[in-house]
Amino acid sequence: MLELLRASLWGTDPGIVTQDIYEEMERHCITILPAVLLSSLNISSDLRNVWKKTILRQINYYNCYKYVQETLPIDVPYVILKGTSAAKYYPYPEYRTLGDIDIMTRREDYTTACDMLLRNGFLENTATATEDFGRHRGCIKNNIEVEVHAFFALLNDPEKARYLDDLIIQNITPSHILPDMVNGLTLLEHINQHLEEGLGLRQIIDWMMFVNKCLSDKEWPEFSIMARNIGLEKLAIITTQMCVNALGLSPREWCSGAEKKLCEQLFDYVLSCGNFGIKNKEKGDSNIVTNVFTYARTPAAGLRLLQKRGLVNWSAAQKHKFLRPFSWIYQAGRYIIRGFHRNEAAEKVRKEYKAAKERIKLFDDLGVKQTAKGLARLENGYYVKTYQKP
Repeated sequence: MLELLRASLWGTDPGIVTQDIYEEMERHCITILPAVLLSSLNISSDLRNVWKKTILRQINYYNCYKYVQETLPIDVPYVILKGTSAAKYYPYPEYRTLGDIDIMTRREDYTTACDMLLRNGFLENTATATEDFGRHRGCIKNNIEVEVHAFFALLNDPEKARYLDDLIIQNITPSHILPDMVNGLTLLEHINQHLEEGLGLRQIIDWMMFVNKCLSDKEWPEFSIMARNIGLEKLAIITTQMCVNALGLSPREWCSGAEKKLCEQLFDYVLSCGNFGIKNKEKGDSNIVTNVFTYARTPAAGLRLLQKRGLVNWSAAQKHKFLRPFSWIYQAGRYIIRGFHRNEAAEKVRKEYKAAKERIKLFDDLGVKQTAKGLARLENGYYVKTYQKP
C-alpha cells in the first residue's frame, strides 16, 4: 500500500497492487488517491472496475459537497475547517476524501449561523450535539452534514484551547479561508483530536501535504511558536519525520532530529487503527478492553467511564432515575461477564492491559490530548476543564 501511496503523491513506482491493498486503502479512506494511476496499474479488470466506481462515487460526492459549501445560507462571518481547506494542498483537491463540512463562526454568531441553516431546509442532527458535549451542532441537507463549531480545539489545557480558537476567530475573513499557518495548525490539532480513538492515514496525509507546500525550514520558526503555544510542537516534529521516513515527503532540517523509535511507534499505531479507528472496531472485545484501560488510567477516570457507559447500556437506569447513580456498578459487572466468557480470558486481559500502557506512553511521549486528563470546553464564555468523554 505504501508504494502505491507514494506513487500517487510523488510519481514513484507503484509496485505490485492487489485486492488487499485496495481494501486497506478503504480502511484509511484514501482509495481515491491513485485515481490518476488507475488505468496503468497491473490489476484485474474486476478490481479496476470496483476501484473506478469508488473513485467516481467519491468525486460525485466532492462536487455535491462543494456546491453545498459554496451556497451555505449563512450571512455571518465564518471560516471553513479541514475538508476543502486540507484538499487545496493535494496535487488534485478532488482526490481528498471528504466527510462533513466543518465551519466556525465568531462566538457571538454561533447560534445565528445554526438558525440560518435550520431556516433554509437543513435538519438538525441532535445526536451530534449530545455526544460532543456542545462542541458543535450538526445540520444535514442532501445527505451532507454541516458542523457549526462553538469551539474547535480539543486540548487538555483550557488556556491552550482558547489560544487556538481565538487564533481561528481572529483570522475569519470574507474568503472563509484561514491563512496557511493557522490552517496548518488546525490540521495538526485534527490529528491530536483523533489519535486516542484511532487515527488513519487520511489525516496524516492532510498534514503531510500542508508541510510539503507550506512548511519548509524557512517557515518552521513562525509555525513552531504557534504549535508550542498549543502544546503540539513535538507532535508536529514526530509526525513530519514519520512522513519523511515512510511516505516519501522530502526531508526537512527542522524535524531531522526526531526520535526514530517514536516515529516508528506512531506509524505502526496509525496503520493499525484505520480511519477513525475502524480497524480497532474490527478487533471487537479485544479493542474494547484496551480502550477501557486507556481511558481509565486513574481510578476517577475509570469510574467516570463506567458511569457513562452504564447509562448507555442499562435500560432500567434510563427508565428509573433512582438507579442512575449505580450505573457504574452495572457496567463493571457487564465488563467482567464479557471478559470471562472469552477463551483464555486472563491472558488476553494481561495483553490488553500491556497494549493500553504502551498506547498511554506513546500519547505521553507525543504530548497529545488524553481524555482521562480532562478536556477543555467553552462554557458561558470561559474555557473550563471537563471530564465528560466526547
